[in-house]
Amino acid sequence: MDNFAYHKENISEFAVTSMINYQRVYRLLSDELDGKQINEQALYGYHSMAYSAFMTMKSYYLQNDILSHDEFDSFFEKAGQFSREFTSSRETNHSMQWTFGYYNELVESYNELASLLDLNSFNVPE
Repeated sequence: MDNFAYHKENISEFAVTSMINYQRVYRLLSDELDGKQINEQALYGYHSMAYSAFMTMKSYYLQNDILSHDEFDSFFEKAGQFSREFTSSRETNHSMQWTFGYYNELVESYNELASLLDLNSFNVPE
């Protein structure tokens, strides 16, 4: 197994875990827009799990130069933007419009990374 394949296998779990939990955050926010009562603790819990996996992934990436690909950098940028916007939107109690837009960009960047890592892609919401 070559060095990139080894690290690709290790970092893939962090990428998938991040996206699964970011998707859960998105779905809860969508439910809230539809007037459904949501569990705020679950919302913040999923975001916390996503962000934790994202930061672990970023740390792993920074320690392994062989992983240096633009797809990672784009994913890190978009995940950071989504997290900052989510947190800011909740704190100020303003519209989720930007949050949803950043989520779509996050999914698109993840799908590019998923292609590099041979992972399943996520659907971009309409």
